[in-house]
This record gives sequence, C-alpha cells and structure tokens, in this order.
Amino acid sequence: MEIFGSSEMKTTDLGDSLQFVITRSVGWTEVGFEVILISAFSFYAWRQSSAILTICVVVAIVGMMINGIRGRDTLLRVSESGIVARIHSAGWTGNEATIPVGEISSMGWSAGGEGDDGGVYVMHGNSRSWVLPGASEEHGRIVISAIEDRFPAFPVSDRTPASLLFGDDSGITTLQLSNRQKNSL
Repeated sequence: MEIFGSSEMKTTDLGDSLQFVITRSVGWTEVGFEVILISAFSFYAWRQSSAILTICVVVAIVGMMINGIRGRDTLLRVSESGIVARIHSAGWTGNEATIPVGEISSMGWSAGGEGDDGGVYVMHGNSRSWVLPGASEEHGRIVISAIEDRFPAFPVSDRTPASLLFGDDSGITTLQLSNRQKNSL
C-alpha cells in the first residue's frame, strides 16, 4: 500500500470489443483519516453515552467494510454497437450505463470542475455522461486513441472549442492600458 492512493488502467481486447478497467487503490492517508475520524466519533459517543452517536459509528464502520469488499473497479467496454460503463461510485451501489453508438455525438476527456470529477465522457444529445470518471489525462488519451484505432467509425473526436468566444486560440487579452491606467485599477 502506498502513502497516497493511485489508479491503474488495464486494457483488454475481447475480440469484438475493447475493455478498459481502472482500478483505484487506497493509500495509507485515506485509511488513516477514516480510522482517526471513526475513532474520534467513537470516543465522543462513549464520553457522551449517546446511543444515537453509537449507531452512527456502527453504520460508518459497516459502510467502510462494504466499500472495501465491493472493490474499486470502473469498467468501460466499447464495441461497434455502443458503450457499456460500470462505474464504481462512492455510494452503496455502482452505476451501469449502456449508450448505443447512434446516440453518441462525441467522446473526450475533461479535467472536471464545477462539481465534476473529470475523466472520460461521452456526449449524447445535450447531456454528458462520465464513462470513466476520475481518469487521468494520460489514461484518457490512451482510451480515446485505442478506440480511434480499433473503431475508426466511432464518433470520438470532440469538436467543442476550448473557448466559445475565442475558439481554440484563447490567448491573453490585453486592453492596451498605460502603466498609469493599470496602477489606478
């Protein structure tokens, strides 16, 4: 086990489809934080003689055990007919999504932001579905290039410009202000 968690990707050719599995491993810092937090709540519940806090601590311990048993794999299977994604989420259950290739308009990688973890996504209609959430940029490039090589007709390329106002050439905008004007701002 490492100090910080990491993720590892495995690519498998299944004949008629490609399968990508990202396995996230926890680090000592995550385990230590959970143990310290639950220990602190346990101590507080014991000191207060609170049955409700004790029940909360027991539920947290059971949740940690279930999360450890359940595994940390996120699977993406791509074929000529579409995509199947089984996503490990932080909740009690994972999500599974099947998207036919006819509904997919593009596919790409995003760093995330505004509540999104980032990763590999699929655009279908006006919505974006995360099929490999949390994937690094390197993993995203590997996945997309493997799909482009194996299925040339697959709608992979994302034609969304970096900036809707300036396109892909979003440079620094200067206002041609003099030094005196800049200092007065």
